Amino acid sequence: MPDSITRLNKNYYYMFGILLLVLLWQLLAEQYPQVLVPSPYETWQGLVNIWTNGALGDNLKISFWRQITGMSIGLLIGLTSGMLAGWFSRLELLIQPLVNLLLAMPPIILAVMAMVWFGMGTKMTVFLVALLVFPIMHTNTVEGFKSIDPTIIQMSKVYRLPLPLAICKIYIPGMLHSLIAGFSMGAASSIRLTVMAELLGAREGMGQQISISRSYLETEQLFAWVLVLLFILASLEFVLIRPLQRWSSRGTADAGSR
Repeated sequence: MPDSITRLNKNYYYMFGILLLVLLWQLLAEQYPQVLVPSPYETWQGLVNIWTNGALGDNLKISFWRQITGMSIGLLIGLTSGMLAGWFSRLELLIQPLVNLLLAMPPIILAVMAMVWFGMGTKMTVFLVALLVFPIMHTNTVEGFKSIDPTIIQMSKVYRLPLPLAICKIYIPGMLHSLIAGFSMGAASSIRLTVMAELLGAREGMGQQISISRSYLETEQLFAWVLVLLFILASLEFVLIRPLQRWSSRGTADAGSR
């Protein structure tokens, strides 16, 4: 009962924080012209406009396809390289400089380089998302591999446990928390990277619509697209990431109790 009350209080405070932001937004809109800060109502009108003219649905489909494709490629490559690096320490040392370079380099630089290599459009966006999701998943996979009890791995080798069975019974359960963390970070990053890539070099998509709204000073539509992006990120957090993290924590606790 106390836990449920605590969660309820947290939700109240969270909603109250959102209301304060909206109030601050309205106060700023009253102090500045619409072209700088449109009011919440004007932004809502902009949102209705991009919904009714079809721009919202059409561009979301394009952005989601790019994001899911790039994220899937990056997660798959990062998972594979992370598993191999966990098994072979020398391979980990060979891959680590590339991983550190990608994590340290500002995404904007890689976006400009991708525009030079692939031009403007889908290929550039998918490449950039995959390239920057890869080191996130790789790092979390390696950390998850290292968190597995070495004695259990040694026992599986002594008893000659088949590799597919060892992966299902030892590696995946032991790495589950880290894998979910890598997926969560990669998914959230992939959305931001997709929008950034489209903003810089795409002919369609949500980022390109933001760029057009900025160019024509259609600030209410600019704010509307930002709200759409925030809604997507919030939905990802509450609908997918947090349930996965709770499920992972329950699975880890159950495994520990056994």
